[in-house]
Amino acid sequence: MSQHTKQARLHRPSSELVDERSRIWTSSAPHASLPKDTEDIIEEATKPLDDIRDAMSRPHVQKSLNNNMMEIMAWDLMELMTAENGYNQHIRRFLNIILEDDPDTAHLELIDSSNMQEVALRDQLLQLVQESLSRSDEFLYRVSESRDKVAFAIEQRTQLKNQLDKAASSNPAKCKD
Repeated sequence: MSQHTKQARLHRPSSELVDERSRIWTSSAPHASLPKDTEDIIEEATKPLDDIRDAMSRPHVQKSLNNNMMEIMAWDLMELMTAENGYNQHIRRFLNIILEDDPDTAHLELIDSSNMQEVALRDQLLQLVQESLSRSDEFLYRVSESRDKVAFAIEQRTQLKNQLDKAASSNPAKCKD
């Protein structure tokens, strides 16, 4: 590439440097209004529920009551807790070995207590293992709390669904379209 071509490219206006992208909205205003059908969908979905019939007739309400995503989340969180608990147990065992509290390795002299360098390294390792264990415990606690909240939400959703079904069956005239 010649020197003249390089200079010409460097001195091009910034609007010429970037290729135009296709726009999602047809208006170039920074806060373009939404298409009418999108506005209608949003308005319908966010409109307050008036009665049971209104709740039962909305597809997004039915979809929310019938989908199993929260059960999947609870299952995944339980699997995560199981895996982390296994890791946590290995850390605890390793900590017991370092502290010479493990019955299987207590008879072994893993660290020469007279060698100050080995003792210092053991103390550093001990600190790192304790930090790792503390973080693992905290992670297990947070995941457990999250799973408990998801389980509570599942229970509340089930109760709401049962109440809506009961109300719909006890008063079918009020719930029909």
